[in-house]
Amino acid sequence: MLYERIDLMIMSADTIWIAICTVLVFFMQTGFAMLETGFTRKKNSCNVIMKNIMDFAVGSIFYWILGFGIMFGATTGVVGVIDLFSNGDCSAASQTIPQPVFMAWQLVFCATSATIVSGAMAERTAFKSYLIYSAVMSAVVYPISGCWIWNANGWLAQLGFHDFAGGTAVHLLGGSAAFAGAAVLGARIGKYDKKKKSRAILGQNIPLAALGAFILWVSWFGFNGGSEFKADALAALAILNTVTASAAGMVSWLAVERVHTGRPTLVGASTGLVAGLVVVTPGAGFVEPWAALVMGLIVSPVCYLAISHLKTKFGYDDALDAFGCHGIG
Repeated sequence: MLYERIDLMIMSADTIWIAICTVLVFFMQTGFAMLETGFTRKKNSCNVIMKNIMDFAVGSIFYWILGFGIMFGATTGVVGVIDLFSNGDCSAASQTIPQPVFMAWQLVFCATSATIVSGAMAERTAFKSYLIYSAVMSAVVYPISGCWIWNANGWLAQLGFHDFAGGTAVHLLGGSAAFAGAAVLGARIGKYDKKKKSRAILGQNIPLAALGAFILWVSWFGFNGGSEFKADALAALAILNTVTASAAGMVSWLAVERVHTGRPTLVGASTGLVAGLVVVTPGAGFVEPWAALVMGLIVSPVCYLAISHLKTKFGYDDALDAFGCHGIG
């Protein structure tokens, strides 16, 4: 009887922990909205905010109706069987928390993946078209990739593939979709001159964007820490690694920027922070803090060079460098 009570207490603590982390991950939507609004022009403010709000609203509905069942229901290993209205089995990833809490947790992860694309396509996307994208991404694309990795019967999971907190399932997927969207849309008017030289399109409010980056920083502790599904030492390690890698990513980006342009910027600090957060996400609970530090130091130069190359050679335009941070990172 005593052991049963202890087990119930542990399950309750885990449930509370995941519920708190779910709120933190949802708060990332605010960070993304502020980051995107600050880095874009004033005339597009309402469009940017509206897309971020509707991203979550539309994505939530379609993920609940179709996506969750595809992701955690029966699967062939490659594609999940259609299973309407959240009938997936949370035991595919966790045995310790109730299914409604687990489903809410997965829902905010889905919304994060979809929101990444918004920044890359900012200032040149029709509102209706973006809503269609959000629905398809949340109902089909993200659930299939998540099924591969986090469903116990997914083909990557069967091969022993590990993604602790969604570096592949969320960020690589979102970053790849961001690249595809920005490439198809083309550059914003005025981004390149007649000689195809890149011009800076200044954001309306860089301090607002930096505040959004701070919100992402705080929320990411829940993103990585909650992915353990238990309030234990491994969750604490994931949070510590998140701090270490993100701080290193920020410092490293500013150093590269200082060498390349002669001065560090607040834009660079915010971008390096996000790159550092992304790079540690797939291994947040698998690596030592010193390794997380090295990852953060390495990611910024790689992302910086990749972004510069895309702009110089291909005329690529990504208002938030979403592909550089989330895809390359």
